[in-house]
Amino acid sequence: MLSSLTLGRSPLAVALLAVALLGTTATGVATAAIVRFESVLGNIDVRLYQTATPLTTQNFLGYMNRGDYVNTAIHRSVPGFIVQGGGYRYNGTAQVEPENYPKVPQQAPVLNEPGISNLRGTIAMAKLGGDPNSATNQWFFNLGDNSANLNNQNGGFTVFGRVVSGMNVVDAIAAVPRFGFQGAWTDAPMRNYTSAEYNAYTPVDGDNLVYFTSIHTLNLPAGDYNFDGVVNNLDYTVWKNSYGSTTAAAADGNGDGKINAADFTVWRDSMQASGQAVTIPEPSTAAALALALIGVGLGGRRQRGRRR
Repeated sequence: MLSSLTLGRSPLAVALLAVALLGTTATGVATAAIVRFESVLGNIDVRLYQTATPLTTQNFLGYMNRGDYVNTAIHRSVPGFIVQGGGYRYNGTAQVEPENYPKVPQQAPVLNEPGISNLRGTIAMAKLGGDPNSATNQWFFNLGDNSANLNNQNGGFTVFGRVVSGMNVVDAIAAVPRFGFQGAWTDAPMRNYTSAEYNAYTPVDGDNLVYFTSIHTLNLPAGDYNFDGVVNNLDYTVWKNSYGSTTAAAADGNGDGKINAADFTVWRDSMQASGQAVTIPEPSTAAALALALIGVGLGGRRQRGRRR
């Protein structure tokens, strides 16, 4: 069943307000910020889209800077679809039902900022079904191309970053066996845990959970896309694979009508010489934003009881 968007103003007015809040255009550029997710299975480095989704990235960084994401667990894993976390923290105890682990304190919901496609390797905000503007602390990594579903469902799910290193770790998380616990942990990945232990109600702890010991920004030179501590032509391959497919005029650093290694060299040399941060294009959101805000689909987290 579909419902209409009711926010006390017209859908067009909401769309225009969101465009104003973005403070960017479809060809805008922004300084790259890389956030490292340090998990028990390895590191995942994510490039945040501060210009395209300013409210969402500010919301995420707020949780991160408060330390709310220390030891945060993945409580839901659906192979081929998503892995989801940000809602619960491992506190060093063993629990028969992981739903009893402390919940990450929720701050005020953030205004939805849809428009960037939910493609494999992107990170997006989770939210409640039937409420586009209900995202708080939970996020998920897209394991596949979920654009046909998530770009339009429930007003569109806000993508606010992309994995630039460690997608193999995300895939490794998705490959961990899953068990159906109570509450939000209906598809919970558990390491070193067997069906026999599950059926015997054996408590789970840090040896079983998939969790992130730390989430923090990386202090790297601007333009160091391969994270080796220096800015040079070795960064170009990473830049091209992650950001170079855009046709934005802003990416054409030398003005020859093409986006290639020559542009990267121009950006690197000019930005280093001037002492400014190297900038790279962000995905376009303005064109899709109004349409995404007008419609509301179905969404939210499924719930089911644990098998008894």
